[in-house]
Amino acid sequence: MKDLNGTEHAVKEFYLVGVPGLQDRQNLLCILFLLLYVAVMAGNLLMLYLVLLDQRLHTPMYFFLCHLSVLDVLLSTLILPKMMAVFLLEDRLISFAGCFLQMYLILASGSTENIILLVMAYDRYVAIMKPLHYHLIINGKVCVVLTTVAWALGYMAPLLHVLDAMSLPYCGPNIVQYCYCDFSSVAILACADVTDVLKKAVVAAMCVVNIPLLLILGSYFIIILNIYSRSKEDSKKAFSTCASHLFIVSVYYFSADLLYITVVTGSMSADNRVIMGVLSYLLTPLLNPIVYSLRNKQIKQAAKKYLTFSCGSKCFCVN
Repeated sequence: MKDLNGTEHAVKEFYLVGVPGLQDRQNLLCILFLLLYVAVMAGNLLMLYLVLLDQRLHTPMYFFLCHLSVLDVLLSTLILPKMMAVFLLEDRLISFAGCFLQMYLILASGSTENIILLVMAYDRYVAIMKPLHYHLIINGKVCVVLTTVAWALGYMAPLLHVLDAMSLPYCGPNIVQYCYCDFSSVAILACADVTDVLKKAVVAAMCVVNIPLLLILGSYFIIILNIYSRSKEDSKKAFSTCASHLFIVSVYYFSADLLYITVVTGSMSADNRVIMGVLSYLLTPLLNPIVYSLRNKQIKQAAKKYLTFSCGSKCFCVN
């Protein structure tokens, strides 16, 4: 088998172990992750449904939030169905090309989510720091440009590193100590020195994670300084506007950085690293619709309007 660069591969498929050390508990893990998947899908699809239906939610903030929900649904779908097949159906084989495609899409979607979170922080920055000019700066055209750039950069970021890993010779073994095609777990199976490939990939990943994080923290630092110079009521309103996004950012980047640190230092057992890796991709998709809906009156009003499954006779009155 040859890849795009013409490298010969004896390995034509990979065998996914699942969670090393916890094979006897995979039924329990299957139930847990299935419940997480249902919750992620329900929450994010509901968010998309409400935003599409309610004209009051057709604003830049919800436009960006919709992109975040699409990424959350995509990430969960890239990871969990194959995990369910591994745990429940013992369907552990994945083709060589399919493995690297899954790897690329997971990394690319995660990178895009980083940039979308940065775009959302910029939106909040303009809304608080330049409220009178907000609609001139963040208009429909700008929203489309920002999200297009975010998706393009996100999907470009891991491409070269995945191609580098794919071009390595794979002659066996083909056993991946993970429940999906994780970059480092697959790359170490190559019949070559992968030190440089792994180092470059980790450095790139840390940059993709931490550069947006530093920019987001910088914007919130400026916002906080500005809030203290305002009235108590304005400060409360500004903080409420930022609180949901800041919470999601904190959870997302903390879990991502913790995962990369444990990979580099090797300070976590294989089974714990797998669980941590899966949860780092699922935690924010699970929390996003909950956090943004619980703190948002407009989302609650839209839910009351469009999610009334049974109602009184007034619902059917015709003028």
